Amino acid sequence: MSIARLHVPEAALGGRVVLAEHTAHHAREVLRLRAGEAVRVFDGSGREYEATLELVTRREVVARLGAETEPRPESPLRVTLAVAALKGDRMELVIQKAVELGVAEIWPVVTIRTDAAARPALRGSRQERWEKVASGAAEQCGRAVVPAVAPTQELADLLAAPFDGRRLFFLETAGVAAIQREPRPTAVLLLVGPPGGWDEREAASATRAGFEAVNLGPRILRTETAAIAAVTVAQVLWGDLG
Repeated sequence: MSIARLHVPEAALGGRVVLAEHTAHHAREVLRLRAGEAVRVFDGSGREYEATLELVTRREVVARLGAETEPRPESPLRVTLAVAALKGDRMELVIQKAVELGVAEIWPVVTIRTDAAARPALRGSRQERWEKVASGAAEQCGRAVVPAVAPTQELADLLAAPFDGRRLFFLETAGVAAIQREPRPTAVLLLVGPPGGWDEREAASATRAGFEAVNLGPRILRTETAAIAAVTVAQVLWGDLG
């Protein structure tokens, strides 16, 4: 059986750490861990430690840190996934799978065609939940880095934001080329639109902002499928899945 991994941001302080309530609940009620069991603890910024659970009660879970261990390597490609905010568990699926595939950051964005039920994300209503999903995905897939989930922003703000790397946005329009291997980037921003696709004005704005229009093949993909496929293609072409 593989050893349980727990995300504890305070792990960088060393010694004895008290788990946050949601992490403690997961350790106690889901993983059924008990005092004395060996675990791995990581701080979300790339450091990981051997640890032993010192105390497991309904009030708190405490771990005693041991030696620092070598974490799994991160992708040589820094992938930022910008994706139209989705409602409910569809957005959580995108975040979970993007973390598993090695993204560095996730930028939720609101577009003209963003579902009304997803628009409250602009007010931060889903931020904490999405951060927990990213944390849990890192625990499961062995990463010692938890990708940041940025506050949800309007498309215009995203297009104006600086980015040092290649910027791609995905269109289903006939005649749009597939992703080309060259030029080979060390960082890439992938912009995936909402259900129903990009409004023509948004596509024009993205092009003016310097984004390359590309497609993901002949079939029409749901937003969550397109986001996962886009990250996979980028990692195969330039990252560590090839």
